[in-house]
Amino acid sequence: MISIPVHFEKPQGHRSIAIRTMITNDFMTGVPAHPGLDIEESILEEMVTRIEAIPGIARVVYDLTSKPPATTEWE
Repeated sequence: MISIPVHFEKPQGHRSIAIRTMITNDFMTGVPAHPGLDIEESILEEMVTRIEAIPGIARVVYDLTSKPPATTEWE
């Protein structure tokens, strides 16, 4: 997860959280885990519910971007 300074319609100072679930064997390369296919939607729903309960969270987004070698982290 990564905190990003995007507050959408919430007051200034709120942040959004991006969730990225990856499928990888070596953490050098990976592909995104697709909801309902690679990761159960109920798990994501629980994650979103818990994250949204934190004060100051504007929105939770899901990152489906693939990454090049050696960049499985959010950059």
